[in-house]
Amino acid sequence: MLAVLTLTACESSQEKSAKLEKVAKREAKLRAAQLPLAQRVLSITRESKLVKVSATAVLHSSEGAAALVSLRNVSATALRDVPIEITVKDPHGATIYKNDAPGLATALVSVPLLPAHATSTWIDDQVQASGVPASVSARVGEGEQVTAAIPHLVIEGARLGEGEAEGSVVNRSTVSQRELVLYALARRAGAIVAAGRAVIPQATAGTSTHFQVFFIGNPQGGHLEVNAPPSTVG
Repeated sequence: MLAVLTLTACESSQEKSAKLEKVAKREAKLRAAQLPLAQRVLSITRESKLVKVSATAVLHSSEGAAALVSLRNVSATALRDVPIEITVKDPHGATIYKNDAPGLATALVSVPLLPAHATSTWIDDQVQASGVPASVSARVGEGEQVTAAIPHLVIEGARLGEGEAEGSVVNRSTVSQRELVLYALARRAGAIVAAGRAVIPQATAGTSTHFQVFFIGNPQGGHLEVNAPPSTVG
């Protein structure tokens, strides 16, 4: 009888330990989900069925390296905070950079907003490659569907300088934008020859804000494209 009681108590202890471990894992997962995206280790376990990668490119010059990913939202709903994971490789196919380290700025691990049925080019101009970048691949996770009205932002007076672009972004909505990221690129004969980003801490509703983007690559003689997806919906 003593042996049976001892065995039963042992099994009960194991079950209790297993339950506690399960609860601890669940709580850790919830805590991780509550962290800002930039503080998490980027890991995309399920790729988005609504966002497709249509093209990629990589640039490097004395100013640094940049990875570009063109994305297409095939759904009828705008998506925000879309996780994006990139892998940069050298000419020999060796991985020299991934944006999966914790502490990166949110805009370097996610796309702020993709309008419905729209194509947009996301740019990471902070690629800290350990070699010469030759290619980049991307995996896109599931973003959050946006049901509210999308703030209307307009780029005005954008022009190229020597190695930079400048202009103004006009916030024609009633929602002020926080940490607004502008993506700029220059094309020459159809090919992307320069790219960069600028971050505006605050773009107040109903006002115009000046911006300046410094390029990686040589934009001279290129056609300038600037995009400012809203960072704050409401």
